[in-house]
Amino acid sequence: MAMPHASFEFRLAPALLAAVLIATACGRAAAGSDASDWSKGQKSAARLISGGGFGAGVEIRLDPGSLTYWRNPGEAGVPPVFSFSGSKNLKAAVVRYPAPRRFVEAGSDVFGYRGSVIFPVDVTPLDPGKPVELVLDLQYAACDKICVPAEAKARLVLSAGDPRTPQADRIEAFAALAPRRAEGAGTPVFRLARIDGGKPSWSVVVSPAPGEGADLFAEFPDGWYFDSRKSGEGFSLLLDQRPAEAAREVEVTLTLVAPSGAWEKTLRLDAGPATP
Repeated sequence: MAMPHASFEFRLAPALLAAVLIATACGRAAAGSDASDWSKGQKSAARLISGGGFGAGVEIRLDPGSLTYWRNPGEAGVPPVFSFSGSKNLKAAVVRYPAPRRFVEAGSDVFGYRGSVIFPVDVTPLDPGKPVELVLDLQYAACDKICVPAEAKARLVLSAGDPRTPQADRIEAFAALAPRRAEGAGTPVFRLARIDGGKPSWSVVVSPAPGEGADLFAEFPDGWYFDSRKSGEGFSLLLDQRPAEAAREVEVTLTLVAPSGAWEKTLRLDAGPATP
């Protein structure tokens, strides 16, 4: 039997929280040329929205109690897969992922979103003087006690001269939740120390201290699995799975989600020669 949902909570900075709430309220009343029709599935629906010009986003709306996943879904689930291959006059469409939350689903830690989420899309046209016909094919999952695969198809025409829409505030609010690179002065510093004994593991200390309610998420190559979680004043990172013939070193991206914002840092770890 599935366990009750236990959500990981953290507080956004007051100004950012206000921006998300106000922008979402505006978006509920917005309809028309700034959004495609909803593509409906079980427990969810998805659509394309326009912020004006070549600004766009993919919005997923979830039924109460349902969740969908981040690019690393955690111990279970599947990440969303975005395809824009059917688009016209499109050079590139780069999807940005808002920072996730940690949930317990059927005894497993999973990373994702509840309620609704917008994935901002940075659209670059082949010819800026012509419209982009943005065509989305989205594969994702909506889960509560069971997971339901979903597919959404949507189409929206974007032009350089399109005025700013009410959806722009919503797209920008979720873009502000996407992790920034922790590089250079004024960004968090990640310090890792190897822990002796057992499976390869590390203590992770971030400075300045991220504050109450912070969490750490790890991303890694296929075939590997690292467990990351709060531990004392910092975090722990445990290598739980690795390919049999894997190299000694592996590249891992750590994403810190804190009340003040989200940051990511890519590091190379010496995982040792032994298979855990």
